[in-house]
Amino acid sequence: MKKPTIDSIQRGTRRVKNRITLAQLRLIPKYKNLTQEGYDLLIKNAEIFAILILQAYIALNNSNIPS
Repeated sequence: MKKPTIDSIQRGTRRVKNRITLAQLRLIPKYKNLTQEGYDLLIKNAEIFAILILQAYIALNNSNIPS
């Protein structure tokens, strides 16, 4: 398994922002006072978390492949 490209990560970020808009997120009581900057940071942190999980998964799979 290979590491995702920057382009695919950017496309994924755009898809997430299209699926969960700031207006939709503000309907959740916890996020009702969320600003645009806070929304961008929340999406970025979720992206970083997902990438870390993916990298750990890829590293685990690559280490199990016999040479």
